[in-house]
Amino acid sequence: MESFLLGLVLDSSVIIAAERKRQTVEDLLMSVAQDFGEVEIAISAVTLAELVHGAARANTPPIKEAPPSSMS
Repeated sequence: MESFLLGLVLDSSVIIAAERKRQTVEDLLMSVAQDFGEVEIAISAVTLAELVHGAARANTPPIKEAPPSSMS
């Protein structure tokens, strides 16, 4: 079945939910691919700013220092 989606823009809530489930970036992207097929995936500049701001405000050193690509 051909997808009619041109692509997806992930909101910070989707990325935060994946982080809370301790999913890696690869796990998140594979999950999206299973649900929506092979589509372009992006995040907006606002989403990036929200994630960076949240990491900067983290109240524990392990969260604050975790590399963004680990998502855990």
